[in-house]
Amino acid sequence: MSANLQVSGLGRRGSRFAGVMDGRRKHHHHHHRRHEDFAVEGIQDAGRVLGAKFNNLRKRCKARRLVAAIRHCDARTIHELFGRHCRVVCFFKRPGYDCVKLSCSFDGGSAVVTFDICVRSLNTGCGCGCGNGFYGGNGFL
Repeated sequence: MSANLQVSGLGRRGSRFAGVMDGRRKHHHHHHRRHEDFAVEGIQDAGRVLGAKFNNLRKRCKARRLVAAIRHCDARTIHELFGRHCRVVCFFKRPGYDCVKLSCSFDGGSAVVTFDICVRSLNTGCGCGCGNGFYGGNGFL
């Protein structure tokens, strides 16, 4: 249900009160034409791609693969799950957790998203040199 507001007979456009709108959003298109901000497209691309990747993790088999890959410092499997946009920066531990830091680049590098994923540790150790906090010694895959 929508309601139109009339104030003192001024009509829809003549309202004297700040914040009173006619149900339509005010959008300033002229700002978009003046300056193309490629970071905006990069962030939209990041949202679309990462949203699809995390939505894919709703499948139990994919989530299980990710958890095992983090616990075993398996960068190859993580790359398969997150795709070409993302790379493993390092594996590390927090008290009680095994973690991976991912860096994902979008729209030709106009936006970069870096985030950590941590899973509860089984205290078995990964046996791949994760103790130093890095994969391969230099922090890059």
